[in-house]
Amino acid sequence: MRRALVALVLAGAGLAWAQEPSPLGLVPQPVPGLTVAIWTEKPHYYLGETARFFVYLSQPAYLYVFDIEPTGLVRLIFPNPYSPNPWKPAGTHVFPDGDYVFRVAPPAGRESLQALACRQPLPLAPGTEADPFPLLGPDPQAGRARVLGLVPDPSCGCCATAWTSFQILLGHAVAPCCPAPCPPVPCPPCWVGPCPPCLGAVVLCPGMCWHYNPATGSWQVVIGEGCPGPGWCWCLGPDGQWRLQLRLCFGDCP
Repeated sequence: MRRALVALVLAGAGLAWAQEPSPLGLVPQPVPGLTVAIWTEKPHYYLGETARFFVYLSQPAYLYVFDIEPTGLVRLIFPNPYSPNPWKPAGTHVFPDGDYVFRVAPPAGRESLQALACRQPLPLAPGTEADPFPLLGPDPQAGRARVLGLVPDPSCGCCATAWTSFQILLGHAVAPCCPAPCPPVPCPPCWVGPCPPCLGAVVLCPGMCWHYNPATGSWQVVIGEGCPGPGWCWCLGPDGQWRLQLRLCFGDCP
């Protein structure tokens, strides 16, 4: 069957690409009333830098965040011994959320974070102070299998998931060249609904977008001025203005 993909861009232009599958193999399912989004403060980090990321919850939920290294190994980074309670209220949360840091370590390459928000707790204990961010298996397949084994049947409507990626670069950031953390910017005007997660202001950098996937009813932060799949995007341009992009799919589309 022929397929057609149409990108409608309002007040801007962008490129679209195929939507990527979940790094952990989780299949997003619509969960009534519960959505989650995750994004990093920068699209790339140098080895040795400290990193921050943000998670938005539309409702209170038990939150779990997994780090998928460039090698594919999976670590649980939240909850952890310094912040052991996975229960989080609705709203935007900044991590690290306690007296600890996330320091970027080798290897270089593309790394992913995946958030899992559930209405009930998962049987997954945080690490120890000796091993605060433990591997979930000796190899990538074992780590993914363990996560999949913890998630309830998707048909129960218990858990929502979202993910984001960033690049780890070789070398070291030089202080005069380091960009400052992106300041909060006003919420998108939201001409069409549903509106992206926003509580007064959002922390995004130019070239990042909120993408809404109508198939799963969830929002994701993506890097690059374009929708990664069918749905619509609010993208932040270099001039600090929001641009709405609609991507429509007809026929046998991904």
